[in-house]
Amino acid sequence: MNEFRKHVIRGLSGRPKKLSSRYFYDERGDALFQRIMKLEEYYLPEFEMDIIRNQSEDIASLLASATKRLKVIELGAGDGSKIQHLLKSFSTFIPELEYVPLDISENILLKNKANLNEFLPQVQVQPVAGDYFQTYPEVVREKACRLVLFMGSNIGNYLLSEAIDFVRKLSAGLDEHDYILIAFDLVKDPRKILKAYDDSAGVTRAFNLNLLLRINRELGGNFDLDKFEHFPTYNPSTGITTSFLISQEKQECQLGTGETFYFEAYESIQTEVSKKYFREEISYLAQESALQISRWFYNQDGSYAFVLFEK
Repeated sequence: MNEFRKHVIRGLSGRPKKLSSRYFYDERGDALFQRIMKLEEYYLPEFEMDIIRNQSEDIASLLASATKRLKVIELGAGDGSKIQHLLKSFSTFIPELEYVPLDISENILLKNKANLNEFLPQVQVQPVAGDYFQTYPEVVREKACRLVLFMGSNIGNYLLSEAIDFVRKLSAGLDEHDYILIAFDLVKDPRKILKAYDDSAGVTRAFNLNLLLRINRELGGNFDLDKFEHFPTYNPSTGITTSFLISQEKQECQLGTGETFYFEAYESIQTEVSKKYFREEISYLAQESALQISRWFYNQDGSYAFVLFEK
């Protein structure tokens, strides 16, 4: 039984029903996410690029004071477009630079390598496709000064306790004076956050529903997408955004192998969680992960941050 099928059966057999957003991504899902990244409501890429454009040299200079050879390992790297300027600054300050993008999507990694080979031919690019929980331990073995990048506010896929466990795992493969750079979306106007996950063009809706399309195509499912509606929420007291697919009526859905899932009218499938962080939570994360915060790098309005941790 493949991992996707096991996940779907487990996630839809109980209550509350839950599926992971990691399965949004196939060729169609990749294309939809690239569209989301360009939406006006989805502020995260703009805020991240603000820091990259204006503070890449500061980050590179800080790292160059510690090493002349750097292996940059990026988790969930995507197509590499957002990291080009940061790597360009690294290559200016650090003579020996290797970039290892990790991503579950082989399609997107092909674009990543092609983009960087054109933009920065002097940087060695070694993409690795697969679940980065599985590929990271092997990639991180080489003894070099290492910088692990976790960009795009992907740390928001984890609640605080989960984020601490995740960062501890990253740190376990590193040596003293290695670094982790994480992008955090900080708490801000709740209305701005909610709009980012409920765009007026309906692209985020299509992105969530792509999960059901994958079930239909890859697992022989018979989910009727017109009978499910996308519904995001945001809790400003916890900083947690949650997305659901809501069954619009009482129904049964099957996989091609015969498994049947029963939905009551307005029963939900949780599909995505995005945590927005308070600053004190980030300090607590560092403390619990036995890391030091070397420096905070903020966008112009201070609502998005790169945090450089040192082991």
